[in-house]
Amino acid sequence: MQTPTALENVDSCENWLPRRVMSVWRIAGILHALEGWEEHECGYTMSNIDKVWEACLKHGFQPL
Repeated sequence: MQTPTALENVDSCENWLPRRVMSVWRIAGILHALEGWEEHECGYTMSNIDKVWEACLKHGFQPL
C-alpha cells in the first residue's frame, strides 16, 4: 500500500518495493499502535477486515 504523504523519512520497507510503499503486514503493526488495538493476530486469526480497511484509509494508507 502507498504510505500517507505525512509519513516522513520513508523510502521503502523492502528493497523490492517502490518508494513510499509498504507491505500490508507492516502497516498492520502501525495501525495497531495508532488505533490502540490490544488483540494480537497470528496464524489464521484476523481482526474484522472491514474495520482494518477503514482504519487504513482513515490514516492515509492507499491501495496501489
